[in-house]
Amino acid sequence: MVLLLAKLSISIPDELKEQLEARAESEKMPVSHVVTEALKAYFALPEAETPEKPDSPAPPASGSEEIRQLQEYLWELHQSYERTRSAVLVLYHRAEQDGENELLGITPESSFKKPPWPKPRPRPSK
Repeated sequence: MVLLLAKLSISIPDELKEQLEARAESEKMPVSHVVTEALKAYFALPEAETPEKPDSPAPPASGSEEIRQLQEYLWELHQSYERTRSAVLVLYHRAEQDGENELLGITPESSFKKPPWPKPRPRPSK
């Protein structure tokens, strides 16, 4: 009889890892055996006894507020990129004029497309 084994790599909370290690130590068996037995017991449960999955987080009450915040963030990111791009473009042209061709690299974009929505107005402070 050939026994095929699969190797799994999972991320678990530290607390659960400590519990697994403690159980393995108390039963004098490898952690993988403890996990195997736990999974076998879990899958042996009838569906009615299977623990329910935790509810997924409720959607935000105001989707439009979340969208507004995202748009505001993207506008700030755009402005930051635009300032960086403009500064690099000036340095590029200065190096080009001074004949420092080995410093040039790739020509920066001469312009950058703005986000397709209007810039959100700042919200008043509460």
